[in-house]
Amino acid sequence: MGTRNKETEILAKQIASNVLLFFLVFGLAVTVDPIAFKKRFKKPLPLCIGLICQFLILPLLGFVSCKVFFKNEPLYGIPLIATASSPGGSYSNWWCSIFNADLPLSMAMTTSSSLLSALTLPANILLYTELAFPKETQVKLSWDGLFTTISLVIVGIFSGLFVGKTYPRYTQKLNALGNACGVALVLMGFFLSSNSSAPIWDRDWKFYVGVTLPCVLGLMISLATARVCRLKRPSCLAVAIEVCYQNTAIPLAVILNSFSDDPKYCNGGEEGTDEKMCDAVGLALGVPTYYQTVQIFSLAVCCLCCWKGGWTLAPKDESFFNVIGKNYQVAEKEDDGEEDENDEEAMRSRRRSTRRSDFATAANTTTDNNTSSSADLEDPYAIDVRSYRLSSKGSEMVAIALEDDKNEDIDAPVADYR
Repeated sequence: MGTRNKETEILAKQIASNVLLFFLVFGLAVTVDPIAFKKRFKKPLPLCIGLICQFLILPLLGFVSCKVFFKNEPLYGIPLIATASSPGGSYSNWWCSIFNADLPLSMAMTTSSSLLSALTLPANILLYTELAFPKETQVKLSWDGLFTTISLVIVGIFSGLFVGKTYPRYTQKLNALGNACGVALVLMGFFLSSNSSAPIWDRDWKFYVGVTLPCVLGLMISLATARVCRLKRPSCLAVAIEVCYQNTAIPLAVILNSFSDDPKYCNGGEEGTDEKMCDAVGLALGVPTYYQTVQIFSLAVCCLCCWKGGWTLAPKDESFFNVIGKNYQVAEKEDDGEEDENDEEAMRSRRRSTRRSDFATAANTTTDNNTSSSADLEDPYAIDVRSYRLSSKGSEMVAIALEDDKNEDIDAPVADYR
């Protein structure tokens, strides 16, 4: 009877986590504007830098930390790898908004990472868990549970995109539902972890250092990488926020679907472990729960320092309450390049029109002078010279106008021919 109740409890946790995860991803995807999302790719460098840091550098940092601190503790190592391999969380947009980083870039990265996670999340987890914990290890991750989670992410993303495009009037309400489900899933993980045999405030030093380092190092490396690539400072901060702030709801769901309180999951799989003393799920849930705390404090310190250092769109001498209360975002920031090109093209068109108008005026003047010269024969040589000069000027204008049509970069001043 006790075993049946235990199985029922585990099944209820898995169903609850899966439902919450689906609506979290669905609520994020439903807000994506396909047109605005497409425009982000016209300047792909910041987006590519962020995604490289998100899916290559951060999972590698998680793997290294796992090998150093959790070499014989897969209950900590596997959840850390899953957390570092997850896409960016939707609350990263909130951080960029209140501290006035590059919000359009943040939204593009969140959407792109959520879509790419359908491929990168299982690939990184498969790669790094096998490297960190070889096949001979007795503790194994339930791949059925993992791919159940991945399937929910994929279905949630594409169904959210479809509903958001088909029924845009429900976008805000569905997004609010998704955010509520994300908060509920995080609170669920915190509750289960806090009630485990080892709550997050009662772990050894390796747990705190091993989980903290990937988050902090990922934040610093992504910020430095973006700056080395000469991104604008608000864009650098947006990249760092996206890389640091992971969607911890996904590893929480992975843990609830993949681990069980089987004795083989405790104490490295040692025999003789009492099932009643084994709390594998609670121990594993402590990793993403503590990671959530670390990323909040890390981002708070980073954003405050960047604001005072002039790395945000808000003035560094502005009061703190004005910075978080006012909107300093530049509307349609991603289209600035197009607008500059259009303005330049308009200026060139105006210059060509001016030159053609001057040529037409010169030609008309030449015709009038020739007509008047036929009526006045007192000084034929002077008339011929004047007509020749006017015709020459008109010919020069024709040549200039034709040359400008061939090469738009020629910018010969009209005043030189007047």
